[in-house]
Amino acid sequence: MELTALPLLEKSDETFQIKDMTPRVFCDLLDFRKALVLKNNDAPFSVEDFGSLLMKLNLTYYPYIGGAAPRTNIPVQASPNECIVFTANESPPEEPIPFHHEIAQVAEPPTYVFFYCDIAAKKGGQTPI
Repeated sequence: MELTALPLLEKSDETFQIKDMTPRVFCDLLDFRKALVLKNNDAPFSVEDFGSLLMKLNLTYYPYIGGAAPRTNIPVQASPNECIVFTANESPPEEPIPFHHEIAQVAEPPTYVFFYCDIAAKKGGQTPI
């Protein structure tokens, strides 16, 4: 997998190759840039690739508990015993999703939140960051 990271919140042509990064270097880059878009240069970036990346980062496991949106765990081979990937929201498309903070219901939120898009919305579907 040949992943490239692009800064999301700033105008930049700079890209970063993930292949040789240690988890600490990746997290330092994320801390500095605040948001990154990851792209696989070889092939589509699958949910399995996403799960593998999350596990390679060796971050503290943070179980998803609570929340108002209906969600489903998406099992990934990289983490067969822990739920690390979930659907974002399974509400009907005609129901608006109000602006909110991810995992705001917990006393100690995780340091990082990752989003993965498998199938882009045909209309709308934006996630403000």
